[in-house]
Amino acid sequence: MVEQGATRYALDPKAPVKSDYTFVSHAHMDHVERPHPKSKVLASNETVLLARARGVELEQNRHDPPDGVSLLDSGHILGARALYLEGELLYTGDAAGRERAFMSRCRTKKARVLITETTFGDPRYIFPPLDEVVKRVNEMIGHTFDKGRPVVLMGYPLGKSQILSYLFSSWNPFFVHESVGQMNDIYRQSGVPLKSEAKPIARTLEGLPQGPWVMVAPMMSSRNKLAVRLKKEYGAVLAAFSGWAVERGYGSYLGADYSFALSDHCDYAELLNLVKEVSPEVVYTTHGFTNEFARTLRAEGFDAKPLDGYQAALSDYSGDS
Repeated sequence: MVEQGATRYALDPKAPVKSDYTFVSHAHMDHVERPHPKSKVLASNETVLLARARGVELEQNRHDPPDGVSLLDSGHILGARALYLEGELLYTGDAAGRERAFMSRCRTKKARVLITETTFGDPRYIFPPLDEVVKRVNEMIGHTFDKGRPVVLMGYPLGKSQILSYLFSSWNPFFVHESVGQMNDIYRQSGVPLKSEAKPIARTLEGLPQGPWVMVAPMMSSRNKLAVRLKKEYGAVLAAFSGWAVERGYGSYLGADYSFALSDHCDYAELLNLVKEVSPEVVYTTHGFTNEFARTLRAEGFDAKPLDGYQAALSDYSGDS
């Protein structure tokens, strides 16, 4: 919760919070909650559509931002926004540090206070260039097709899977898991040029042929019943996509045949660059490596504090040095 004058803003609250405005940064379920009935909702059109598809209705209470408040593209997933209280505060929500296919990077503006995510706020997490990842994946698919085997590209069904659907749809036959297909439909409705011929495949795998093909599916371990069937009955190769794939053990942990570092978040260097662009007097870090990244920022000369989960409002820090 933050306050500007007499106006209170709830930022991605985990439960309905009585406030003047509830800001919903994007439609991932850890950021979407049914708003308090007396709170006005600030969210993008795309977030409203995606949240509705996932069972949360935001439209009824949705309002345009008040004067001096704007929603900036955070680049995370379709419709993801950062909240900007002009000159005073920037709350990024989840933010991307680079362009990916049809997605932009996080847009920033100067602000006195910055609240930013630090999911990958540790020096170990530096992501390779996207072109390098795409090249390696296409080579892997080509080698696998030469062996007559199919490939399953796994990512979060909302966000990562649409990037994968865009980048690798030139392979044929090309399929998408039904949960991915539902989100792809909304992306297309919103103007994103995803391949409309990609056939959705139900959890039963009905209609899925033998032989080489590419399918985009939700992230799952090799112990998942669907993954077991795909490997046993079709000889499929599983490839996982996540920023956590920077860690060598990530693919082994999932039981994936391949893992690739591709993320919808900023990596460590991009987080540092984001903070420097905003040039805040105070930075609050949230989610992920909050303490570690706050220490890094203090070494860079910023007044940085980790925002602990139990602290509901920035005013909880009053008197904190």
